[in-house]
Amino acid sequence: MIAKKSLLILSVAGSICMTAQLRADVTTGAPVIVDVGNSTDPYVSYLVIDDTSLGNSAFEYAWYYSETNELGTTNPLTGDDLINAVVAGTTNTPYALTPITEGAQGVDAGVDGFEIGSQTSTIVSIYDSSATAYWAYWIKDGSQTASYPPYTYVTPTNWIIALDTPFDRLLTNGSYDGWTLSTLNADYNYDGAAPLSSAALIPEPATLPIILLSLAAILVVTRRKPIRRGSTF
Repeated sequence: MIAKKSLLILSVAGSICMTAQLRADVTTGAPVIVDVGNSTDPYVSYLVIDDTSLGNSAFEYAWYYSETNELGTTNPLTGDDLINAVVAGTTNTPYALTPITEGAQGVDAGVDGFEIGSQTSTIVSIYDSSATAYWAYWIKDGSQTASYPPYTYVTPTNWIIALDTPFDRLLTNGSYDGWTLSTLNADYNYDGAAPLSSAALIPEPATLPIILLSLAAILVVTRRKPIRRGSTF
């Protein structure tokens, strides 16, 4: 009976762990992490490029910086600062980032694709009416205010489609910016999965305790001594 209980607990725990793993692998394999700047600096913001046209792994650039012009100060850093720092910090490396933009006018004019090292993503103009998908800009943490009425303001704690361009996106320590190739739904809004970042590979808070409890239960059951039939006390 104890052996059957152990097998049942192992099966349940295995199912839970498999669920956590499947939840982590949203669109690609584990991200390729690329450090930019001095990793001893106190602040870091992340830029994630995630599309299968670039392979089976998202590229996550971790930009470390020491400037004190953080969110809430007079000269906060923007999404443009993040992209420019990654481009400058990866030049002549295997993961050199080059955004492909409308008329080569910068990401605020519209992103058509990316070059990462020797790889080139799917390229599609934001003005191509025949296209089935376009590059979508996502943000997590930090803030953004739309540059058009009613000037909506957001401070997202989870990935959302950005209200506007990187120009008016304000970074904060630990914030994420991301790009994915996404289709448009019937309302002409982006409809697709959020970029896969290293943060997504951590089990959700509600899942981790269950896994730990399951492992503890396995340890207790397997360490119990079987009761011998006919024993006297």
